[in-house]
Amino acid sequence: MGKSLQEKIDDYYQLAQYHMKLAQIMRKHNQFKASFFLCHSALISITRALYIYEHKAEFGSEISLIDLLLLIHTDYNPGLEIAVFVGELSYIVNGEGQELEVIQDEDMKRVILRAKEILSILYERMRD
Repeated sequence: MGKSLQEKIDDYYQLAQYHMKLAQIMRKHNQFKASFFLCHSALISITRALYIYEHKAEFGSEISLIDLLLLIHTDYNPGLEIAVFVGELSYIVNGEGQELEVIQDEDMKRVILRAKEILSILYERMRD
């Protein structure tokens, strides 16, 4: 028997929280690249949860930048800066990763803080 859509939303949200906890642990151990990837994974997980919530269906493949923009930035819920942030993280993660070689502790701290803020904002949308 398959999971209900609400259970899948909850699972994606829990996964996002878990990734953020791991990102913080990795940052404390100066594993900035791993921390960055975990922040990205957390944002993708919460985006998948939001997609299920909004469309009452699962998202089958990778989320494109256009899909992300349409999902996050609406007239009712403006979120262009969120879509840009997630898109930038996706670009860096899916690129060659050279940008990640120079990331410092303060940079990673800001990425984690912004990712946590976005998780909170998107989770609140699903609670309305």
